Amino acid sequence: MSSPADTVNQAHADAPLSAWIVALGWAGIIPFAVLAATSWASAADALMQPFALGMLSAYAALVLSFLGAVHWGVVLARPLHDLPLQRLALLWGVAPGLMALGCLLMPRAWGLLALALVMLLARALDGLLWPGYARAAQAAGWPDASRWTGLAVGWLRLRTRLTAVVVLCLATGWASAYFRA
Repeated sequence: MSSPADTVNQAHADAPLSAWIVALGWAGIIPFAVLAATSWASAADALMQPFALGMLSAYAALVLSFLGAVHWGVVLARPLHDLPLQRLALLWGVAPGLMALGCLLMPRAWGLLALALVMLLARALDGLLWPGYARAAQAAGWPDASRWTGLAVGWLRLRTRLTAVVVLCLATGWASAYFRA
């Protein structure tokens, strides 16, 4: 027979991300979409496309820095007893921002493709790390361990959708550099 604590823990495990997290995640897509669309602006406006592509690259780099920093936040909130996982989280926490900086140093169009690849890599690493955080929480007996499981599932679902749209926007910006009339 399950206890009330088990019921509460299961409710946390099945709970979706908060509406605020989902709404802000999707709101963060707006600059990607606007800048990708603007990169296809009229050929008569010779300044708009380079501006839009530069801003698209910069915004992608900013978002990648945030996506890495989330992992530092996890470790700072509650150090992991799984030291290899903790080290990987800390190393990965700085890697997306550094890779994004390298992408910004590339010729603009190729930098956009490289940023798209780093976005995909960031999602792939999230897919490895977040379930690890949930397992570490369970192994350490954290009182909110089931919440970490639910958070991992919800976060990865949202990240997959957001990443797909971001990669499409970055590819659209890249294509504008080669196929715009």
